[in-house]
Amino acid sequence: MSASSHPPHRFALAYAGLMVRRPGLVLLVILGLLGISLYGTSKLTINSNQLDLISQDLPEVKEVKRIIDMVGGSGYFMLALRSSDEATLKRVADDLAQKLNADKENVRFVTYKIPVEFVQQNMALFIKTEDLAEGKKRIGAYMKDQLRRNNPFFIELKKTEPVKLDLQDLINKYSSVGKKSIIDDYYISPDRKMMMMLIKPMWDTNELGKTKVYVEKLTQDLAEYSKTNPQGVKLVEDYALMGDAKTVAYGYTGSYKTAVDDSYAIEESLQPVAVIAFVAILVITIAFFRKWAPTVIVVSGMVIGTIITMGFTYATIGELNMITSILGGILMGFGIDFGIHFIFRTRLELGAGKPYDIAIRDAIINAGRPALISAVVTAGSFFVLMVSEFRGFSQFGFLAGCGTLILGLTLFSWSPALLALIGRLNPALPQQLIGIMKPPATNNASGKEIRFPRPGLLLGISTTIVVVVCACAIPWSSKEVSASAKLPLLERIQHGVRFNYNTRALMPANQPSVNLQDEVGERFQISSDPIAVYTKTLEETKEVYDELTKHPEKYKSIDQVVSVYSFVPPAENAQANAKILTEWQEELKEINVESLPPEMQEKAGIFKKMLEARPFDVHGVPDIYAKQFRHLPTTLPENHGYLTFIYPSVDLWDGKLMLQFADETSVIKTESGKEFRSAGAAQLYARLARIVLKDGQLTVILVALWILIMHFADFRSVPLALASVIPLTVGLAMMLGFMSIFDLRLNFMNIIILPILLGFGVSHGLYLLHRFLEGTSPVVALRSVGAAVASSTLTAVSGFAALLAASHNGLQSMGLVACIGLITTLVVSFTVLAAVMQLMHDQRVRKRGQQQPPSDSSDAGGTGSETRAA
Repeated sequence: MSASSHPPHRFALAYAGLMVRRPGLVLLVILGLLGISLYGTSKLTINSNQLDLISQDLPEVKEVKRIIDMVGGSGYFMLALRSSDEATLKRVADDLAQKLNADKENVRFVTYKIPVEFVQQNMALFIKTEDLAEGKKRIGAYMKDQLRRNNPFFIELKKTEPVKLDLQDLINKYSSVGKKSIIDDYYISPDRKMMMMLIKPMWDTNELGKTKVYVEKLTQDLAEYSKTNPQGVKLVEDYALMGDAKTVAYGYTGSYKTAVDDSYAIEESLQPVAVIAFVAILVITIAFFRKWAPTVIVVSGMVIGTIITMGFTYATIGELNMITSILGGILMGFGIDFGIHFIFRTRLELGAGKPYDIAIRDAIINAGRPALISAVVTAGSFFVLMVSEFRGFSQFGFLAGCGTLILGLTLFSWSPALLALIGRLNPALPQQLIGIMKPPATNNASGKEIRFPRPGLLLGISTTIVVVVCACAIPWSSKEVSASAKLPLLERIQHGVRFNYNTRALMPANQPSVNLQDEVGERFQISSDPIAVYTKTLEETKEVYDELTKHPEKYKSIDQVVSVYSFVPPAENAQANAKILTEWQEELKEINVESLPPEMQEKAGIFKKMLEARPFDVHGVPDIYAKQFRHLPTTLPENHGYLTFIYPSVDLWDGKLMLQFADETSVIKTESGKEFRSAGAAQLYARLARIVLKDGQLTVILVALWILIMHFADFRSVPLALASVIPLTVGLAMMLGFMSIFDLRLNFMNIIILPILLGFGVSHGLYLLHRFLEGTSPVVALRSVGAAVASSTLTAVSGFAALLAASHNGLQSMGLVACIGLITTLVVSFTVLAAVMQLMHDQRVRKRGQQQPPSDSSDAGGTGSETRAA
């Protein structure tokens, strides 16, 4: 064994001896665990209910569960029908409503039309009194003129233009209640070309698996209707087509569908990515080993370790979630690192002329210590995620941390045991299979030590470049800049690395359900799905409604508030309007309807009913309206009550605006001092966004502290500990600088990469410094383990680079940020750290008094006696 500042521990010697003496037993144990783990892995399922990933004690979660119990949640699964033929749209909607309502297993109810006769007849009570008086004045003048002109004795000495009745401005002002038109029973757009069918499933928006299955069933049902409907109308799922009398285009949107599309876009993106990553890892390991056998040994151990981790997952947690479902791919990219370093070290020991068993033992001892420290530090970095309130992250941290230790142990057991067993069959076979690596020469032909020339200059140049790049990450200007703004290079550097709050930018481009949601918003002039506020009594419901509608200055991000009180005219307004209506009735008593023009006679009946409107309270609201805001019969008694729906005026895809909306509406404090909480997807996502932002900062700090503590515990030297984290800290700082230079943003997904990169990046410095501390020069250390460090880094890069092929923009951003971070840490290892090690080595040599290192002046002279290392 090479001389080292760390004598082998008894446990390391015993463990290495076990691998060499009992390889068959070790392999049997691993294969036994593999068999058990395969059974557990086959039983693993993915829990797609996102609500389960958040602490059930959070008030946002409790309120959402109440809303789910009351009405199934605050969102809808939207079926949009598009056709230029209004009659066809309505006929098809009627047919589909029957089929949907018959599906009691999946559908609570369907809303696609509401009778508007009651609202029409009472609309005069809702109109502002001054507008009603103005309408009365215009109608009175028109009717007076029409009666005069329809008089058989009407003679006009001087021709005058008939009085025109123009009420369009008033009609536009009062043509809807809660954005629902009162002109038509159907939920049809003003241009009469799109019909909305709001489906309330039997589950809430967070149960993604059920929604996905329902989409498939509904698509089959619509295809069946297309074939069998007696009108011969063809239904086509198309998000751009405008149908006609014989064709109706349809599409799905709403909170149920967009949630499914986003989550499963990640899953679908990862399938080809996993294949690409696996192939890339194979290619890179073969390229570095230049033999197929070490690749087979390492990759097989990686796969076995990953399967054992999945079995461990089944034994401890029992299921995967939408976050931990990507665990296997990440662990394979990181875990293979252990096998690569073991094989490279074994080749080095074999190259020193050692027998296979001694070479394997020494490889375990010499590569095992930095591998163990690397595994513990990386696992600890993952374990830090367990502090997160978001169960998706905390479970991922737990499983990834345990998985890192499992893979490290597996690869440092499987690989040496397999080689030892092969060596027992034929002692020369291990060397033939994995090859050898001659120990790098320490001296040149003239007998002088090979070293990095002019380390001070190299360090100065490297430091200057690092400082310049890192400075680009710092926001030097406090001026606010739009997240979507494209800035020139100098302005980008001024503003540093920025955070993109726009979650739409993370989704696959041109996602049909999102585009359709935008179209629905434009056609119907409505915002996305609402949030809801629960109240126990009608009195509390009125308090909330009054608070939200009478103080718009406090709720700037609210577009509209819809409540049972939306159908109750304000008392003072209704009384004043009723007085005008009564007076109007008296004025019109003497008018004979038959004396009016024919077109007015047809509307006279409706008009008279409108004049009969009298004030009413909430108990006068027809049940067909009131039941939309009341609990279902199946609701638990403690959740009986009423709901008030709040629609945002802002784009909730924009994280900043979503947080603003959540802040304004999370707690509604009424005039009486009572407080009421809102519930819905917006509140949950806002809470999750804050968790991600807080955890992203907290975990980076905790991981950094953990790394420093472990490195000091390993080296027992502050200078060595600080030197070992140079690639990590400087590399990540440069990554942020390059992100600013190339206009790449941090976001809600790639920010989680930072603690992961911190954990993985420790291996560069550890392996190089531990080899250096064996007494070798920096050049020898770099030549000995540099290939292993580069290979392990590039396999991780290839795994993350495969994410660039994903259709999901969030995954792409994770892959890109990770690749930049890994490459910068590798470059820093081979430049800055190499120069620092050379300076440390020169000092070490001077202290030993063995040799005075050449001065920089002699380097500058370029003496031929010195062999320069690149």
